[in-house]
Amino acid sequence: MSFKENLRDEMEFQDVKPKELSEKTGLSVNTIRNYINGHNALPNVEAAVKIAQALDVSVEYLVERQNVRSKNKSPKIFTIEKILADFSEEDISAVLGIIKAISGKYNELT
Repeated sequence: MSFKENLRDEMEFQDVKPKELSEKTGLSVNTIRNYINGHNALPNVEAAVKIAQALDVSVEYLVERQNVRSKNKSPKIFTIEKILADFSEEDISAVLGIIKAISGKYNELT
């Protein structure tokens, strides 16, 4: 697969829109769209690194699809992170308490 196909697939997987990626990278929306839709449009090294960092993947993953995502996150983890991004610190603390209580149950079983 090509860079543009890998980028398009990763953005779709993470549900990231060109405007959002533009904001995260500092690259223009038109530049991002050109990488996704353009014929043989490839970013320079600096832009590729910014895109990879914003998507939390390696540059190699976007170029060659050889390595797995840097943190091996499932789509559910990305969804949880997106939801938590809008939570207050108090709400995050409550969620953390729930997670710790649930993980305690699993630790008791092993």
